[in-house]
Amino acid sequence: MCKFLSSQQEINNHYLDDGYPEFCLVGRSNVGKSSLINALAKKKIAKISKTPGMTTLINFYDFKKYRLIDLPGYGFARVSKEVKRNFCDYISQTLNERRNLFGVLQILDLGVITKQDIEISKLISKKFVNHFIILNKCDKYSKTYWNNNKMKILKMFNKQDEKGFVVISAKQYINIVSISKLIEGLVKKYG
Repeated sequence: MCKFLSSQQEINNHYLDDGYPEFCLVGRSNVGKSSLINALAKKKIAKISKTPGMTTLINFYDFKKYRLIDLPGYGFARVSKEVKRNFCDYISQTLNERRNLFGVLQILDLGVITKQDIEISKLISKKFVNHFIILNKCDKYSKTYWNNNKMKILKMFNKQDEKGFVVISAKQYINIVSISKLIEGLVKKYG
C-alpha cells in the first residue's frame, strides 16, 4: 500500500538511510507533482492545492519497492525570497547528498517550459543518468501538440531524440502506467 511517510524541513541524509531506492520529483510550482504522486499511488496520498507554492517541505512517500521524495517547487511561488532560496538549496542538497537517490523525475508543464526548467535540467543531467523529463498536462493541449512541437522541445534540452521524455496527464491518468513501468524498471537495476 502506497502511503505518505513524513514531511521534513530540511534534507537529512540519515533520515530513512536504509538502502531503499529513492526517486525525487523536481519541478516548478503548479506543474502537478502532487497529482502525479496520487496518480501513481492510485489514491490521494499527497495534498493538492490550487495555489502555487504550497509545498514548502520535503515530503516522503512509500511505494513499497521504492520511495518518492517530493521537493518544493522552484520558480513561481507566493513565498519570500529567503524561502525560495531554501527551495533551491533543497534541490541541490537532495541531488548531491542523498545516498539512496537513484533517479530524478523533472516534472514540467508541456506547454510552458521556462529557462529555469532548462537550467535545472542541465544541472540534474550532470549528476544523474536516471534523469527523466515528464511533460505533464497534455490534456490541456491538442492531441497533436507534442508531435508538432517535439523537435523544438528536444532542441531546448539539447537532445537528439525523445528518449528520457514522457508525455502524461496526471489528472486524466494518461501514460501513468508508463511512469510506473519506468520506475519499476529502474528499481530492478538498483543496488
